[in-house]
Amino acid sequence: MLLCIYRAFLMLATALLLTGCARSDALWLVTQDLCMTHYAYRHDPAPCQQVYQPQGREQGFSILQNPRYPYHFILVPNLAMSGIESIALSREGRTDYFGYAWLMRYRLMATYGAAVPEDMLGMAINSAFGRSQNQLHIHLTCLREDVRRQLQAERPYISEQWRPLPDRMLNHTWYARRVMQPTAMGIYPVASVAREFHLSPPQLAEYGVALVPATFAGEKGFILLTTRRGWDKGNRASVESLLDKRCEILTAPPALAASEEE
Repeated sequence: MLLCIYRAFLMLATALLLTGCARSDALWLVTQDLCMTHYAYRHDPAPCQQVYQPQGREQGFSILQNPRYPYHFILVPNLAMSGIESIALSREGRTDYFGYAWLMRYRLMATYGAAVPEDMLGMAINSAFGRSQNQLHIHLTCLREDVRRQLQAERPYISEQWRPLPDRMLNHTWYARRVMQPTAMGIYPVASVAREFHLSPPQLAEYGVALVPATFAGEKGFILLTTRRGWDKGNRASVESLLDKRCEILTAPPALAASEEE
């Protein structure tokens, strides 16, 4: 009984911090004060889905499921890192956070109850000017339907070199490039943007980065996308806008569809 009450308290605290609180350290409080503490004392990551620490805090991360949007998962490093501009993302031996974040898709599919086409999903990290939290975090959830359609239409123009998309997407300018490999491990999207635009870590604060799976001539790959604050009017490089946390691109979950037929 006490365990159930404790779990309920943890979930309530998470919901309040993530959805009802404007504090910029909410994610840090959830992962450190709740998930890490609970994991240390009970070997249970709740309210996180997972706490991963292969070689200590510096290499580890936690996985959160948004209590309001069950198909929205967030990877949060267990080490204090401000965001995309963190110098830790440029160091040798850095953790492949995007690579690990891509594995969260299995949790989304488990929640949905069926396989989800990978090109319906996307990952994003916002700029320092387009985020609400000052702890590095990567979003994984569904793509907006209009974004998916545009990327499909403009796929022939996306090459292995960074180039602007032919048309603005969501009224903003985007640069894109493709990477031909079946897994997100080893892509390091933030480092790719830094190299292309010759950016120091502080300059990266102006950019947001997304990684979207795609197929090119039947071969699996990914589309890297980036935009910069100020490239267009109202552009804060909040690339999370490419995503739909409600996952309206998906049909009704199989379990719900079956119950409606009965």
